[in-house]
Amino acid sequence: MTSGESHESIIDEPTEGEATSTEPKRKLELDVQVKDAGACKKHITITIPRAEIDRQYEESLGSLQKEAHVPGFRPGRAPKTLVVKRFKKQVADQVKSALLMESLEQVDRDFQLNPITQPKLDVAAIELPEEGPLAFDMEVEVRPEFPLPSYQGLKVKRPVRKVSDQDVDAQYERFLERYARIVPKLEGGAEIGDYITADLTFLRDDGSTINEVKEIQFRLQPELRFQDGRISKMGDAIKGAKAGEVREAEAELGTSIADPTLRGQTVKVKATIHDLKKVELPEVDHGFLESIGFESVDELREAVRDALIRRVEAQQRQAVRRQVLDALIEATPFELPADLVSRQERGTASRLAMELREEGFSPEDVRARQAEIRANAHEMTLRSLKEFFILAKVAEAESIKVEDEDLEAEVEA
Repeated sequence: MTSGESHESIIDEPTEGEATSTEPKRKLELDVQVKDAGACKKHITITIPRAEIDRQYEESLGSLQKEAHVPGFRPGRAPKTLVVKRFKKQVADQVKSALLMESLEQVDRDFQLNPITQPKLDVAAIELPEEGPLAFDMEVEVRPEFPLPSYQGLKVKRPVRKVSDQDVDAQYERFLERYARIVPKLEGGAEIGDYITADLTFLRDDGSTINEVKEIQFRLQPELRFQDGRISKMGDAIKGAKAGEVREAEAELGTSIADPTLRGQTVKVKATIHDLKKVELPEVDHGFLESIGFESVDELREAVRDALIRRVEAQQRQAVRRQVLDALIEATPFELPADLVSRQERGTASRLAMELREEGFSPEDVRARQAEIRANAHEMTLRSLKEFFILAKVAEAESIKVEDEDLEAEVEA
């Protein structure tokens, strides 16, 4: 030792062995209890013994002591007792954070629960105890477990449909509705395609009211669907009605209605008509055609026909895919996480509304179909999630990325 060296510099200098240490990460001694908490949901209780807390406490305190700035002492030279007193909460937070992270990582490695969402864990509510072990609970949504379905050799039929002139006429009119006006209907009664504003009152057999919806607007179609059911002959019931009239029909209630005594029942519905509006199509003249990028009605109709043919072809491919997945879904019953279904359902409803807008439906028409959109979103969400998990299972088993053609189905024209 030379006269210029200090004891502190020799103590601080790491040895060669310390600098190159690559020891594997130590496993925590945990007590882990995993229980079913519903469809695709696990309730996990983790208990961290006191010895692990104390070990982490010493490790965190040692790291903090090297960096702590305490008045009257050089950085890293403050006594341990003073550091503990001054930084008690900071050390406790570091200990809790480190233990939670390590324990969650270890549970994930050891139990392979295949979570599909982040665990529901209220970190702020977990307190590091002064004595004894640290215990906390959490719930996590996991992938559904089911045996891999057999998909080899499935036979399906591809539907064949030709686009007719009547199909083009209907699509042509729907295209023009993008540029139509919704105007008051001052003459005549309600017709299919008109916009109706009405009060709908749902009645029991004894005449008492089940529910009443005030001033709902909808576009009159042969059938009116709503979130908890449908009125299958709404068009017949309302056709010809004028403002101020009352018409009656029958509503078929769904299985998701709140009152269990009404599920699947047929009840009376009274429609009080307040207002009628009709769709006024634009005049298809040279100025209108030029404004949308066409030179003639024939050119516009041909573009409509081409778009319709592409859509039909896409529907044919989708029909083949659906038949294959129908067979797999039927052969593979399993439950889905309720929270996941609820979250996805909101997105499905938004997508259905967007698709209607892209098909040419006006904003008013989309709003009028909101009940129908909500009614469809739940079933579509259930199916799409089941398709996702089944295809993921196939991909995992085959170690491939599954596309439509990877499902080895024999397609008959």
